[in-house]
Amino acid sequence: MLFIDLANIISREFLSEGIDVYHNILQLFGIAGLGAMARPFGAFAFGHIGDKYGRKIALPIAILLVSIPSSLIAFIPSYSQVGITSTILLIMIHVIQGVALGAEQGGSSVYLIEHLSDKKKKLGMLFGIIGFGRSIGILLSALVVILCKITTDFNAWGWRLPFIFSAVLGLISAYSIYILGETPVYKATQKQTHLPIIDLIKHHKRAFVLAILIAMPVNVIVGFTIFARTLAKEIVSMEVYVTTYINEIVSIITGILMPIFSILFGILADKMGKERTAILFIVITMILCCPLLSIAYYYKSYLVIMLSVMAFSMIERGINPIGIVASELFPTKVRFSGVSLSRNISFTLHGGFTPMICTWFTITFPQVNFVSGLYVVLCLLISLVAILQIKPQDKKL
Repeated sequence: MLFIDLANIISREFLSEGIDVYHNILQLFGIAGLGAMARPFGAFAFGHIGDKYGRKIALPIAILLVSIPSSLIAFIPSYSQVGITSTILLIMIHVIQGVALGAEQGGSSVYLIEHLSDKKKKLGMLFGIIGFGRSIGILLSALVVILCKITTDFNAWGWRLPFIFSAVLGLISAYSIYILGETPVYKATQKQTHLPIIDLIKHHKRAFVLAILIAMPVNVIVGFTIFARTLAKEIVSMEVYVTTYINEIVSIITGILMPIFSILFGILADKMGKERTAILFIVITMILCCPLLSIAYYYKSYLVIMLSVMAFSMIERGINPIGIVASELFPTKVRFSGVSLSRNISFTLHGGFTPMICTWFTITFPQVNFVSGLYVVLCLLISLVAILQIKPQDKKL
């Protein structure tokens, strides 16, 4: 959340000055894309560790490799001080985080689902509780930014301070996983695959391809909201962001609403079916995507844009239960590898580069203000077809 909210400032501080501010942001999203490209490598390496040696070993290491590099952003000298070295250091941090996130994002859902495998009828609701973790992150991000805006010269150097706090959260999270221990399902599996990735590719190709495609909607929507938040600051002006608390107030409201919607939509998924619930909210997103972009450009109101972003964040909670289906497609012995690799290959292709692609469309077709929305609609349509291909016999959990 910190990186998303401060993307405009980070692009100004660590990148060479482009033709205009949009080209600066395009550079930054390109660097974020490099981090996304590193995710499958992390999923491969940590997936092997998680399937061969245990979930409780792989996850804490991955969490620390996400949070500690985040805190180092606070200490990178600006481009005006050290030139291209500043950009290189930012790239290195993003690549390390990308490798670690490749393990953490898929592995954390596997960890939860394997702890709750005996509660399948309530799995959607329990999976929705994950929203509390994300909400705490959003709330803490907003509160720390408000505190720094009040007490420091935020635009000059105060924006760096919140990143230091992320290392503390990483230590807490990693320790929590460690003391919770191994999952019962993994402990019950006596025989571990010598090379999980080989087993995955040889015997579970259909599940792997389906898992990549059904992960697209969440990844694309997250990427699109990152683009929209960044675009908002430039449509209105960075001054509005630095001198007001609109962003933080909307973030706090989002943080409060997100777990409520996560649990409600999880309950809906338990009653209506996870695939059907995901399809419903994918269709809603396809309908709203282009109109909301047009409204943003027409009104040029930071509040209107941020409320639209909040709406997308809530809709994404309705698609999120599809992550359970992805876990169900793989047997225990390759589940960590399968979920992590599929989710992160999907993120590399459709999430990490979505903000950059949407920004490129905005620069290239300035007269068509909803053109980036058409790209999102196309991605969602492909995923919709993939979800409809899932059969009961595809599920292994």
